[in-house]
Amino acid sequence: MSSASHEPSRLRRRLGLLLSPVFWLELLYTAYLRTRLRKCGNKVRFRLSTVIKGHENIVIGNNFNSMGALYLYANGGGYLQVGDNCSVNTNVQFGASAGTVIVGDDVAIAPNVVIRAANGGIRLGSPMRTQRHTYGEIHIEDDVWIGSNAVITPDVRLAKGTIVGAGAVVTKSTEPYSIVGGVPAKRIGERT
Repeated sequence: MSSASHEPSRLRRRLGLLLSPVFWLELLYTAYLRTRLRKCGNKVRFRLSTVIKGHENIVIGNNFNSMGALYLYANGGGYLQVGDNCSVNTNVQFGASAGTVIVGDDVAIAPNVVIRAANGGIRLGSPMRTQRHTYGEIHIEDDVWIGSNAVITPDVRLAKGTIVGAGAVVTKSTEPYSIVGGVPAKRIGERT
């Protein structure tokens, strides 16, 4: 089928988008958020379901696209930086809290991923909800793909080109171009 035969449907989609009140609200919301963040690149799009805490500690690069619910936390003195050309699916949490999360360029993140630079305490003798958190750093280098429902824990570096399998819990740093999966995540292959 030629691309010319797809033109009417493309045109209908674009017109439908322009007529959608949600489209215009998201444009306004994105413009508002851009003024609140420490730094925000060009061609950035946030959905109305985006929740941000610690605006002043967050840097977003160029060509950032969020497809749905997104949680960006850098409160408590934390720092969150997302590089250029990053695509984030629905229900993703970047939780720097009082720690640090740095994401490189060209990173793809599937739905329901948690990237959290803090852990709760586990001492006996105190209720869990009153335990002090410990904070760390997470570094996600360029060209990384994180599969659905993965969890990235503090003090982990996902090396350049890493693929994290769906449902993995990453507790240790990875090697460049490795494929990791499981709980806890282990090397299961490499990109070729």
